[in-house]
Amino acid sequence: FYCSIPSELVELEGKNNLVEGATVLDFSNEGLRLSVNFVEPSPGSTTEVMLYIPHKQLITSLTGQVIWSKHVKNRMEIGLKIKEIEKQGTKDVLDWVFPRWLEKEKKIRDGLFIV
Repeated sequence: FYCSIPSELVELEGKNNLVEGATVLDFSNEGLRLSVNFVEPSPGSTTEVMLYIPHKQLITSLTGQVIWSKHVKNRMEIGLKIKEIEKQGTKDVLDWVFPRWLEKEKKIRDGLFIV
């Protein structure tokens, strides 16, 4: 589901990188798309990400494997396959993301939101 979740890249390829200003752009049970500055990971590398769920004051962390990466508008987008996340963490993220995704889809369908 498309989303915009504030996050930090805590560890990448075994190094503590703490990249603030990262954003999760898409999230599902199996993976996510992350937008970051100044990082170009190798496919197959492992990363740790902290997610901050707005309006719920929730923080959850996950470990993922880099599947792909590409430059998009002066940032790097990274596709991660989720390897480890607390079960409640996945539920909290999806509970926050899904209603917003439905609302956006309805606005697109009604012509109130331009893609």
